[in-house]
Amino acid sequence: MQLFSVHPVNESSILLRFGNSIDVHTHQQLMQAKHCIEQNPFLGFVETVPAYNTLAVYFNPVEVEQTAASIAASVEESVRNIIANAKSPTASTTTQLIEIPVCYNEDFAPDLAETAGNLRLSTEALIQLHCSKTYHVYMLGFTPGFPYMGKTDERIVTKRKQQPRLAVAPGSVAIAGEQTGIYPFATPGGWNIIGRTPLQLFDRHRTNPFLLKAGDEVQFKPITPDEFEQYSTSDAPVGRELKNNITHLTKTSDDNKPSIQVEQCGFLTTLQDTGRTGYLQYGVSKGGAMDSSAAQLANVLVGNDADETVLELTQSPHRFVFTADTVIAFTGGGLQPETEQQLLPLHKPLFIAAGTVVHCRQQLPGFRLYMAVAGGFAADEFLQSSSTDLLIKAGGFDGRPLKKADILAQKNKHSKLQQQLLQVLKAGATIELFQSNESMRGTTIRVLKGAEWNYLTDASSSNFTQQAFTVTQQSNRMGYRLKTETLQTNQSCDIVSSPVTQGTVQLTSSGEMIILMADAQTVGGYPRIAQVCAADLSLLAQKKPGDAIQFQIVSLQEAEALYMKRAEELKRVQDALASLVK
Repeated sequence: MQLFSVHPVNESSILLRFGNSIDVHTHQQLMQAKHCIEQNPFLGFVETVPAYNTLAVYFNPVEVEQTAASIAASVEESVRNIIANAKSPTASTTTQLIEIPVCYNEDFAPDLAETAGNLRLSTEALIQLHCSKTYHVYMLGFTPGFPYMGKTDERIVTKRKQQPRLAVAPGSVAIAGEQTGIYPFATPGGWNIIGRTPLQLFDRHRTNPFLLKAGDEVQFKPITPDEFEQYSTSDAPVGRELKNNITHLTKTSDDNKPSIQVEQCGFLTTLQDTGRTGYLQYGVSKGGAMDSSAAQLANVLVGNDADETVLELTQSPHRFVFTADTVIAFTGGGLQPETEQQLLPLHKPLFIAAGTVVHCRQQLPGFRLYMAVAGGFAADEFLQSSSTDLLIKAGGFDGRPLKKADILAQKNKHSKLQQQLLQVLKAGATIELFQSNESMRGTTIRVLKGAEWNYLTDASSSNFTQQAFTVTQQSNRMGYRLKTETLQTNQSCDIVSSPVTQGTVQLTSSGEMIILMADAQTVGGYPRIAQVCAADLSLLAQKKPGDAIQFQIVSLQEAEALYMKRAEELKRVQDALASLVK
């Protein structure tokens, strides 16, 4: 197998690099390594994400057996041993050659004529050249199901559009550089649109939502507008088995007990858990709670599993009516919960009687408040997670934010521990399990140097830790855009698209920075100059537009120690509750 280098990314992932070239042979070697790891997983292994010449390996640090100076180094040892000891590594046997019909009519190809003109070709010649090759699917990313395919004929290699479109029609077939791709969703896009396919690259209602996967081969077949309109998406070659079982979207059961009615709701309130795992390789973001530490703590405080579904409230007025006696906990920040009689403390299990109205209107430091109920919230499940994915409109509550008159139900019956907890709290007891030493007002965000840290000039690398950055209004669950003096680089900001993750700090070609957050894409083409430590992602998630932050660079060993400390604190709270309520 081809030699590869290994680079730590953060506390829970490493990157395998198979040289610098982009070609099918290199990618096949990468896919063989992927298959070896998946067939012989090490302790703590979660998933892999392939790209052009890199393979990201994700793991749970808590489960890894540490045999080297760092957890990441221990994982590297395991991965190298797995690949070296593989008898006859082969790529996945489910690779297929798939024909994709494309209508190149001008109604579906807004950039065809201009692109052909720029390339000094006729539109017919461009179409013929685009259809003349078999394309290798190197990866899925950007959005669920978006294939990065190559290479195009050198005669149709073209630059991205100078001004990206705000919305590209689903099914649009595009070219940029040596790549060709297909947009599954109506998203912004800067590639040149030269046609459209009637096939759905991603359909959440299918058993297998994804038409393509890394390693597949694709041929384009020209069709007429009439054929486009008559084409049935049922003709698509779907239904291949995946390594991870994909479940249909499921509605909450009628047997679930209604527990909360929404009387007033903020501008972005969603049901979230700890996110989806196993599907990054298909372009599906991990998602989940922005402040995962707060969400997990809320669950543990009420006796739930840490990854149960919670309510994420973004700072704005809310009002809820509880229709059944229950135990709840609020964590995070941004809002002060209260009843008509009293303020409700954060970070404690609380008894709430049926008929109680809870308001959240007074602002607190922070931006996101989390509510957990004993038994968890019933929610729609998609790809083995109840997290709300707003792009694909799946998971949570019909795949959307909550609104007035929605009714939330309790998912599970109270466990014995939760029954006892409810009785103890109902009798008036106060239980102290967690003392927060962290302030929502903190502004220091600890980071690791990223893979392209050396792209920064000496002056900019110094300014990175010495100046303040402001979170702008163009920030959301996908990413925070930062405002400050433009950082300068010593080389181009265009890199070969590679895996990215939550907390990746990207530097755009304009010199602006974007920090990827919970709903981050899975691959990116901007330099990764830094990586936010997992322990500080929660603090970052509590920042709102207008807040300022500063960066502090730490070592990987420090970041891993912070990660493990957070995990130990959560386990301590879990054990303390179990020992107090018997």
